Order: sequence, then C-alpha cells, then structure tokens
Amino acid sequence: MRRALARLWEWLPRGLPALGMLGMLGMLGWELRRDQIQLAPISVPNRLTEAGMTPEVVARRLMDDVIAVQARVRGEPMRRAGAELSGSQPDFSVPFTGLSLSAVASVLRDMMGMPETRVSGEITAEGEALRLRLRVSGFGVIFDDAGESADGLLRRAAPLVWRSVSPMLYAWWLTENAASEAEVQATLTTMLEEGEHEPEVARTLRLLLARSLGRTGRVQESLAVNEALLRDAPRYGPAVYGRGLRLRDLGRLDEAEAAMRDAQRLMPQALFPRVGMAMVMRDRGQYEAAMAEIMPVLTRGAADGFAASEAVMIMIQLGRLGEALPIARRAVSEDPKGAAANTALGLLLLRLGRAQDALPPLDRAIMEAPDMPDARLVRIDALVALGNLDQARAELLAHAAAFDAVPRLARPLAALRARLDPMQRP
Repeated sequence: MRRALARLWEWLPRGLPALGMLGMLGMLGWELRRDQIQLAPISVPNRLTEAGMTPEVVARRLMDDVIAVQARVRGEPMRRAGAELSGSQPDFSVPFTGLSLSAVASVLRDMMGMPETRVSGEITAEGEALRLRLRVSGFGVIFDDAGESADGLLRRAAPLVWRSVSPMLYAWWLTENAASEAEVQATLTTMLEEGEHEPEVARTLRLLLARSLGRTGRVQESLAVNEALLRDAPRYGPAVYGRGLRLRDLGRLDEAEAAMRDAQRLMPQALFPRVGMAMVMRDRGQYEAAMAEIMPVLTRGAADGFAASEAVMIMIQLGRLGEALPIARRAVSEDPKGAAANTALGLLLLRLGRAQDALPPLDRAIMEAPDMPDARLVRIDALVALGNLDQARAELLAHAAAFDAVPRLARPLAALRARLDPMQRP
C-alpha cells in the first residue's frame, strides 16, 4: 500500500498538466453545448446618448431584463431553461493563451457551423416617442413597438427574446405573468401552430394549455388535451394530475381519486397531487380529512396555484372563517387572475357578512373564467344577501343549465333556489 502511494506521489506532478488539460477540455465541451444569447449594442438616438444611455448601456439593460424574466419563472427548473446568457455566467481563461473560455468556444462554434444566438436592434425617435425594433438571428424581427421610455420598451421586449430561443421557458413565464387566461390560451395555441417543436417543448406547451383551459372552466377541452398527452406518454405525471382535476370537475370522483393516487406514485415528491386529493375529499363532504391532506402543502408553500384557494374552501365548510381570511388574500395575491382564488375570497367574504365586498373578486373570477359556474352561483347568493332578488332570479334562470351540469354545485344550488322561490326547487 505504501509503495503504491509513493508511486502515485511520484507520478502526480508529471500528470497534473494532463489532468488540467482534460479538465479544460471538459469545460470547453460544456461551453460549446450551451446555447448562448449574445446581445449586441443597441443603437440609440442622440438624446439618449446625451442622457448616458449609450448603445452598450442599453444592451446591458436589455440583458438585465432578459435575465429577470428567467428569474421570475417558478414552474420550470433553471437547469432546463434551454439557454444561457453571455456575461451572466462565470468565464475562465485558457492557460498560456490569455483567451477566455467563451471566446475560444465562440471561435469553435463559428468553425463548426454552430453560431450563437445574437440579439440586435435599434431605438429610434418618433417625435416625443421612442420605437424599439429587436431582431434575433434565425428569427428576424421579434419586437417592433413604440413607447414613451426606453426602459419600458426593453422590459416589454425581453420575454420575446425567450420566446424565440427557449419557448419552454417563455411558456412558463407567460402562464404566470400574462394579463389574462385568454391571453395565455391564445398565445400557447399560436405557438403550437407555429411549427415543429422538440418533444419536451411541445409537451410543456400542451400541458400548460390544458391547465389554462381547466382554470377557465373549459373542462372537456382541457380533459381532451390531457388525455392526448397521456396517449403519447402514459406515465407523464403532470398530465395524470391534470386529468384527475378535470374528472373531479365532471363529478367522476372515484376516477379522479384514482388519478390523484397515480400522480402521487409517479411524482412522490410533488405537492400538487395532495391538493387534488383534498378537492375530491371536500366534494365528498370529508372536510377534516381534506384539511389534513392539504395542511402539509400550505406549510411548505403553494402548489400549482390551488393550495391556498382549496384550503379556504375547506375552512369555510369547517366554520374557520377568521383563520381563512389571510389565506384567501394570499391566494389572490399569488394568483390574481385565478378564478379559484377569487371565488374562494368572494365566498369567504359573503360568509363573513360582507356581501358587497364579495362582488369585486367574484366579478374578476367570472371575467377570467366565464365557463366556470362556481363564481356565478356565489355571486347570485351575494345578490340575495343584498336584497337584489329580481336580479338574482334572472341570473339563476339565465345560467340554470350550466349550474345543473356541475354535480358539486347540486346542494348549494338547491338551497339557493329554495331561498328564492320554493316552486323552483328541482
């Protein structure tokens, strides 16, 4: 043993250069694999230059905004973002040459026909307004719009850089930051129709589209997308979970429970299947069991935007109204365009005797999810509490078919009809 160690000690000084070279080659190979975004200086009008906004400064600010978009994406791990930003990662020098590792990789990319993704553009003056035109190599013009400030234009353009070079990351950003679910659905549909995507990218786009459709009450369409995903990948856990949610919407609780258990087996570390299981238990009237199922999720953080909302709905059934209010406000803060979050807050405020305050979140829920009847039913209940009986009767009659089609609404619907007119009871 001592002899082997002595030989290793003698060999080590001679082998260090070779080990260093192997390590450098490995780092160079990694650098070559990275799809880098290179931002060229953005030309600007004289008035911006005089204010210190030089082409290099503008390019740096655009890079900061592009990095910020990546940082705001919570749904997809950073390691799967699909692109790196030149200048945002540490660089190293190749020994004896004085060249940086990224510079050597850049030369090799050009030699091997692997050019980097380059972003270029210009800001021009149009009277008092400014216009930013941005291009990405291989994609052409990706942004061409006017505004009052350069910084505002750069912030609006930054997500579109990711749409060109990493559709997966852009799709996750969109679902969290778009102004409405209608915008999410329209954009994802367009992206899917634009052309061929890598399988993982196409799967993510379809999954997020199914989720958005479900969030707005388009249950059958969402179920169809999830089932198509599962035909291609039967063990794709997120689609198993999404299918379970839609089965629950349709009142098929046994099938929904089985789907949630499958999702838990496929994704044992994931939190959101517990939320789905809690929903099923609540629909069955098992409120204490549902609360026990969802509490670990609340403790560790939100899951898929539904955890806090579902906890509020369970707490309402358990009479824990005061405890539920901060959770309801948190749910809306985390998911302001979420119909489930706004419906939960509206119902809670109604149960607290604040019917007038309940109307704004319920109206927001209906605006975002016109095909989801839950918020409409709670809103009619609020109108009754406010004494607007004629309006309540009119809305109940106008949406009767939609209410009758949702099994979980049967009990509150019967109670509401009885309050308005005993003759209208089913």
